[in-house]
This record gives sequence, C-alpha cells and structure tokens, in this order.
Amino acid sequence: MKKIVSQNLLLIFILMCTACQSEKTEKMTEPSPTLAFIGTYTQKEGHVDGKGAGVSIYASGAKKSDWKLLQSFSDIINPSYICLSPKHPIIYAVSEQGPNAPEPKSVIKVIQYNPENYTMKAIQTISAHGDAPCYISTDTEGKTLFIANYVSGNVIRYNISADGTLESGLASQHNGQGPDPRQEAPHAHYVKPRAKDGFIYAVDLGIDQVIKYQNSESGLQALDTLIVEPASGPRHLSWHPHRDLVYILNELSGSIEAWEWTADKKERKQSIALNPEPEHKFAGAADIHTSKDGQYIYASLRGDFDEVIVLKTEPELSIIQRVPAGGAVPRNIALSPQEDYLAVASQNDDVIHLFPRNANTGLLDSSPERVKVKTPVCIVFKE
Repeated sequence: MKKIVSQNLLLIFILMCTACQSEKTEKMTEPSPTLAFIGTYTQKEGHVDGKGAGVSIYASGAKKSDWKLLQSFSDIINPSYICLSPKHPIIYAVSEQGPNAPEPKSVIKVIQYNPENYTMKAIQTISAHGDAPCYISTDTEGKTLFIANYVSGNVIRYNISADGTLESGLASQHNGQGPDPRQEAPHAHYVKPRAKDGFIYAVDLGIDQVIKYQNSESGLQALDTLIVEPASGPRHLSWHPHRDLVYILNELSGSIEAWEWTADKKERKQSIALNPEPEHKFAGAADIHTSKDGQYIYASLRGDFDEVIVLKTEPELSIIQRVPAGGAVPRNIALSPQEDYLAVASQNDDVIHLFPRNANTGLLDSSPERVKVKTPVCIVFKE
C-alpha cells in the first residue's frame, strides 16, 4: 500500500514539474509585442486643444484588440514629435511651445523606459535653442540628434553621449522668406540624416527650401540647397529606398515634388497635385512615407480634406487611391514594421485609425479599426 502511495505521489510530482516546464517554455517562446510610441499635445495652443497624456507606450498590431496601453509619461508639455535611440531604451521628445510660453519652454526631454515593465523617467532636459521644436531624429548609429524649430527657423545638432544623454546643441539658422503670408520668416519643419549618404536634410516651409548639410565638429555645414515651387511651403520629405529620388511634401500647395538629387545632379522630375481644387480648398499636407520596396507613397492631407492619398511611384508618380482619414487633422501617419497596415493619427478627433494594407497593390482598406488616444500627433513603431 505504501509503495502504491509513493508511486502516486511521484507521478503527481512529475506531472506538476512537466506542467511548470511547459508553462515556462510557453512564456519563453511568447513573442514580444510590437511597441508603438505615441506623442500627443497636452495643452491648448493656438492650433490645437491638447488633451493627451504626454508620451505613451502601447502594445500594437493590425487589430484594435492588439493595442494595449502599457505606460504613459506625463511630465512633459506637448511632445508633438518623438524618436527612439538606436542604442538605448530611450525616447527623445520635443516639447513644442511658442515664444510666449513661460520658462522653461521649448526643451528636449530624454526619457528612459524600462524594457520589462515600460515605466518611464526623464533623465535629462535640455534647451531646444529655439521656439516650437516640431521634429526630432537621430542618425542610425545613435551618435547624433537633430531637431527643427518651427518658429525660430533653425535646426540644432546635438552629440549623443555614451549613456544616451545629449551634449550642448549647435544651431544653424535659416534666413529668408516666401511669397505666402505664412512665409514671413524661416520655419524649419523637418531635419533628418539620410542613411545612404550620411548627409542631413532640413526642410523649411517658410523659405521654400530643402537644405543639405554635412555634419562637422563645429556643427552643420550647408552644402547644397534645393528650391521647390514658390509658395509651396515644404513640410516633410521621404527618400526612395533604392534610388536617388526624394519626394518632397508641400504643405501649402498640397503637392509632392519628385527630385533626382545627387552630388552631380539636382533635377525636378515631377510635381503632382494632391489637392484637386487648389484655388478653393486648403490641403494642409502633413506627412509622407514611402514603402520599403519603393513602389508606393502614402501622404496625409488635413485642411479641407482629412484624407490619406496613396500613390504609385513607377513609371512616375500617380494617385491610385484617396481614402477618408476617418478623423479630423491626420497630422501623422506611420507604416507598421511589417507594412501590413497604416496607422493614422487624427489630432482633433482623439483617435488612431488602423488601415489594413495590401502589399501587392499598395491599396488601403477603407474600413479601418479605431484606437482611442487623446490628441495623437506622432506614431513611432519600434522595429
């Protein structure tokens, strides 16, 4: 009898150990979620009634049910644009405030997050050297960070220390104006290195220019300038992944200009209007991205449209789809890492829409799912 009881206890023990091991293996093999980092407006400004949490981290996916809020960081004002460190669990965020905001204003926050539980803490606050910083990026090695200050019309270069914090920034001031009333002064709106050549490209809405910079010990040195059509107001750009073609999104005119730009050549290949009624409607073009295969471009229009425009790039730019964004002011869009959907942040309707994407045709499903996020204006996926 004792022998039978002992055998039964041994069997139970073995089964329990097997179950524990199976559970442990299941946890070990469970894939990590694709993280989405969201920047929001947090307070009322002239162009927005900010109600967002600050910077938030979500588990994400193609379905609404995939999106789960993991953590939020609220000790920041208007993180309207963010980027991630390529080397550290760090978020770099602008704090977009105008010249009349109380001090401290217009700063960059370095936010460290815990990869296990996603809690966040600020490890540095540093001056933006200008007003209304609206864009932030790093090089692929995580050695240098760049920001664009809209109101001041300058771009800033920061060296990044080994721990991910920033050294003091060096400013490069833009000069001039354009023919449109919004072009009374320089308004830098984008600055980002191109991985292929290492040069830094800055887009200035106020002076209708894209400026090519070289990084140096003394700061950014201007090498070349591309001038778009007058009064176009360029906002962002996107490079073709395999060719020396750059697609420039013009906010004021609502157009995309395609340029071939190399050390020896600078030629406009095409200009295509996204706004079908430029004399009567304002486009407010906001964001642009090119698919990894270079075959499709996605751009958002705010203004009188609130649309997402899908274009083919070959044999030349052509519009193949116009999709209602589903919400007001689609300020920012982002292709998922697998490019199986496009996320669209509608600033004034407190929602991010998830548009399923057909990889073969580039087309978007016109019935997106909705993720509620207050005043979302920047979506960054961790690849």
